[in-house]
Amino acid sequence: MDLRSAARGFLAFLLSVPALQGIDDWTVSYPSTNVCALGGAMVDINCTYDYPDDVQYLPNTVRTLWFTKGDNHQPVDLEHDTDYAGRVESSCGEVSCTGSRCHGTCSLRIRDLRQSDSDVYKFRFTTNQPGGEYTGDPGVTLSVTDLQVKVSFLDPTDPTWAELECHSMCGLAGDPRYIWFRNGMKGRRGVNYRAHIQSGDSYSCTVEGYEHIRSPLVYAPKTPSVTVSPSGEIEEGSSVTLSCSSDANPAAEYTWFKVDTDRSSRKMNQGPQLVFKQILTSDSGQYYCLVQTELRQASIWITIHMKYGPKHTSVCSNPSGEIEEGSSVTLSCSSDANPAANYTWFKEHEVSVKESGRNYTITHITSEHEGNYYCQAHNAIGHHNSTFLFIQMTSSSSHPAMVAVTTIAVLLATILLLVFLWMRRKKASSKEIGQGGRPDAVLELLPVPVYDNVSALTNRLDTVAQREPIEELDDHHYASIDASVSEEQEVPGSGGQSVKTAVFYSLVNIQRVNAIPGESDPAETPEFYSTIK
Repeated sequence: MDLRSAARGFLAFLLSVPALQGIDDWTVSYPSTNVCALGGAMVDINCTYDYPDDVQYLPNTVRTLWFTKGDNHQPVDLEHDTDYAGRVESSCGEVSCTGSRCHGTCSLRIRDLRQSDSDVYKFRFTTNQPGGEYTGDPGVTLSVTDLQVKVSFLDPTDPTWAELECHSMCGLAGDPRYIWFRNGMKGRRGVNYRAHIQSGDSYSCTVEGYEHIRSPLVYAPKTPSVTVSPSGEIEEGSSVTLSCSSDANPAAEYTWFKVDTDRSSRKMNQGPQLVFKQILTSDSGQYYCLVQTELRQASIWITIHMKYGPKHTSVCSNPSGEIEEGSSVTLSCSSDANPAANYTWFKEHEVSVKESGRNYTITHITSEHEGNYYCQAHNAIGHHNSTFLFIQMTSSSSHPAMVAVTTIAVLLATILLLVFLWMRRKKASSKEIGQGGRPDAVLELLPVPVYDNVSALTNRLDTVAQREPIEELDDHHYASIDASVSEEQEVPGSGGQSVKTAVFYSLVNIQRVNAIPGESDPAETPEFYSTIK
């Protein structure tokens, strides 16, 4: 059987010149020491052998075998090897002798080639002559290859245009004709195929005559899908697994990324799954799975919305600080929670609920409203209380400016009243002495009205003085009273406002009518001065 006829049943490529080995007249030759064949196909390995003819041992008998395992001393015939059972067949032609030499041919056929069949195959023959056994070394190296689709992008910026090549680990003999399949349909011919790649496309190639032996498919993946386990609401602290899948072949690569707040992407994991053993609130956000094959890449996005109980609960008031009696105040509560929290208001040491809702308003505040208040934020996951907020009330009558004015007015009225009563008493005493009455007569005190301001009191005193003039008696005295009020001044604690501060000056000067100017008797002409701020 020659090489041309054997090529009809297998694909082989002879890479080297025929090898010839012999000792004296014993030889084994192989057409090639390297053979490349397509996985799943069939291959024939051929050889010829020669040995010297010794006529005294006629009839001439020869036994042959092919082997790979064992050594040259204990070879195992492939026809009896369980790894090749039903797949190998050895055939040899008739031995012919010419002159003093004998010549024979043998071949080994292996069907349904597998990757494990890649090995070194040797031929051995034995004659009936003494020592007539010979092995052809180094044998034939068989390489079993698969077809692969090799992808080269024509434009790195455009992943939709690519050139496909039907590729094998070693070259096949006879310049084979390649056929391409797109989405399972037979298409173009040739070792190369320029294609416009679309989502979901698949490609493979084969050799004409062996359409049942195709290269593995290469995919342009469709949009992948993502599943979340466990499904449903995600609670903080639970275990969560994100799984990415697509219709791409097993060679597809999966990569998980998280999108940060600045929209940049951060690699999280290499592989189809992203696992959170104890998911945290900070793990909320957007993620995407990138699926990449030889042809192109595709991605899918998912957003994690995590459920968690209220936290960072706080309360504030408007207005803040001390609240004036009779005014109103509004308390507001806020909290971080998902789902959104509801709010309930409480007062310290009280069991009853004061109010429900984010805001709590107290109108016409009184001293009974003073105390510590807090709010409770709650949702289906849990609840959380805020810290205390103390409400303190201040009376409107306790304003510093009002207190100052009131105090001044009371003091001034008291002094003026004392002066007025002293004048009345002196007048009554003088009249009694002049009429022979007793100097120690009791002065009748009349009811003294209370006046709102100094001006009204002064007017009242002037009216009385006009109605009852001082008589010009030798022992009589007169009194003059001067009172003045200062300008507006700023009172400390008034918040920068100008308050009319009364600063009174009063002078009481009592003299006799017939007193000589320039001469005075301290015992007889006392003078009293009083200044009030």
